[in-house]
Amino acid sequence: MLLCRACGEGSVWKQFDRKDNYNYNLRLVDPILPSTPLASDDMPEDVSSDYEEARLVAAYSPRSAAALLRLALQKLCKYLGEPGTHIDTDIRSLAKRPEFGERLIKAADTLRIAGNNAVHPGEMNEQDIDNICNGLFGLLNLIVHAGITQPKEWDAMYLGLPEKPRQAAEKKDGRT
Repeated sequence: MLLCRACGEGSVWKQFDRKDNYNYNLRLVDPILPSTPLASDDMPEDVSSDYEEARLVAAYSPRSAAALLRLALQKLCKYLGEPGTHIDTDIRSLAKRPEFGERLIKAADTLRIAGNNAVHPGEMNEQDIDNICNGLFGLLNLIVHAGITQPKEWDAMYLGLPEKPRQAAEKKDGRT
């Protein structure tokens, strides 16, 4: 155990056989200090719990984090109204929605493929997953933003308009 000069608290480091990008083979084991972005405030709770677990393990096992983020994406698809049975089919269905453009579908596919390859032998090796792991967190947050946060914000703004002009516009558009 080592003591931090700044706070006086203890820390535990472990030696690993494999060296990381900085050629160090020591990693901080305790306390766990995630370096990935926090989950979006609008992320559903069951999705967020997998996301947070992925944050805790990302520094130690990027493959585990990628697999957890893939699971979180599958749960998010269900939250967005998809069946949640086959993630690939759910993503293809989301692609048909106006709020999900081509880039967001690529983000979802990136999460799905990286997560699949983290647990199944495939085209990606461990180093590939290590290199993109931190970015996967941002992709899931982007999908939450497009599928939950933006529609919520737009609806709130629209409902904040004066009722009579809003109803007149709805009548013209046939949205009543």
